[in-house]
Amino acid sequence: MTEKRRIVTNTLANGTAQFTSLLAGLVFMPLLIRSFGLADYGLYLLASSIVGYASLLDFGVGASLVKMIAAKESEGSREGIGALASAALVFYIIIGVVIAALMVILGLLSGVLFRVTPEQADLLQRLLLVAAAFSLWTWPASTFVSVLHGFQNYTITARVSLGVTLANAVAIAAVLIAHQGPFVLLIATSSIGALGSLVNVFFARRQLAGITVSPTLARPESLKRIFSFSWAIFVVQVMTIVLYQQTDRMILGAFVGAAAVTLYEASGRMQGLIAALTGFANSAVIPMASHLDALGETERLRALFLRGTKYTLALVTPVIVVLAVIARPLLREWLGPDFAAQAMNARLLILPHLLVVGGIIGDSIILGTGALPQRLPMALTMAFGNLALSIALVGPLGILGVVLGTAIPYVLDYPIHMRLLLREIDVPAKRWLRETMLPVYPLLVVPASISLLGLSTPLADSLVGLAALSVVSCGAYYVAMVAVGLSADERADLKSAADAVRHRVSAA
Repeated sequence: MTEKRRIVTNTLANGTAQFTSLLAGLVFMPLLIRSFGLADYGLYLLASSIVGYASLLDFGVGASLVKMIAAKESEGSREGIGALASAALVFYIIIGVVIAALMVILGLLSGVLFRVTPEQADLLQRLLLVAAAFSLWTWPASTFVSVLHGFQNYTITARVSLGVTLANAVAIAAVLIAHQGPFVLLIATSSIGALGSLVNVFFARRQLAGITVSPTLARPESLKRIFSFSWAIFVVQVMTIVLYQQTDRMILGAFVGAAAVTLYEASGRMQGLIAALTGFANSAVIPMASHLDALGETERLRALFLRGTKYTLALVTPVIVVLAVIARPLLREWLGPDFAAQAMNARLLILPHLLVVGGIIGDSIILGTGALPQRLPMALTMAFGNLALSIALVGPLGILGVVLGTAIPYVLDYPIHMRLLLREIDVPAKRWLRETMLPVYPLLVVPASISLLGLSTPLADSLVGLAALSVVSCGAYYVAMVAVGLSADERADLKSAADAVRHRVSAA
């Protein structure tokens, strides 16, 4: 499979799974809020955020394993893959036990750590005990997801993820019909996730084709090799956890209360949509960058950066603009009048991504090539600046305080971030502006104008109308982009990719 086709196939596979999961979350969120209430749904989100924080104990091992397996495959050598995966497996077994113990402790202290009533503390404790039990399996099983990604076989994990999402949708519907609460829902979704991870283990072992992965084969030197690269990824993971919604939820839960976590989630889901779109465009870049770097293909890495950045910006930025314009009626029609007041918070969370999205592909490339440590000092400064601002502002400003604590560091970091990427990938700033920025940003006047005009029509009075307005606004941008924003070569590549997709669909 060629690099272009592999990128397209893996990206589409990931995108289908991610968007199905995202759509299910958007559909069920208002139903769950009405069924559970603001406070109990906020506790469910708070437990999810604590689990998200626990993911930091990955220490970057998963992404490091993906990179190293991809590099070995590109060199035509499978020797040593078993030792690397076995070392990662032992590490994850230990981490699973550690996280289970931490969840139990946090559950016991939930009434002290968070601003909750005794009844809410009891529910949060039970939720964390469920998370503790399942971590004993899901963490070791994650080794095999990294193995599949290292072989650039994202289609398998995407299909499993899609199956898990559909099963979760059925479970949520059953919980709603039976009038059960967050505790039953978490048990159901955790069980489905554990079953999905078992399927990934099965397919990964088939992909390994005779390579043995076992705790008995783990060696300290293999784990040392993994950690020699993973520490830099870990720092970036810390930044990601701090900058995204987990920290905001935790701060709100500690200083304001569980209901505020649910109100914040209205804005957070919009940011989550942008993150999902960005992940869709970026998901298969790391192993491909590692592959090209191992082959010494520096010019193709530059092309991957420039075109990948352009396509990612073109995909995501019109959605950001449209969401910012229709935020108030969207929140009102989706979640109810009480949530319309969160429109400004939603805009402040998503608008910085007009800039941030431009660095996503570059970050994956320098991760794949091993140049990520150059990014770490500013990333850490940004993350802890976010944390400090959010804690300082949550008292006087509430939800707006944590939103500003997230948005301001993004904007301040952007020029420093892009300067680093251009230097590390060796791309002149003029070429970057000419090939990625200038074709994309001026055309954003198209979706902005259409969506603004649409607010004065009956389309703004229903979810269906707002969805139609969004599709028309973004669709007009994409048409304009293909017509005037892409070169002849890029249009030919787009046609080739579309033909490949049609061929795969018809073959299926």
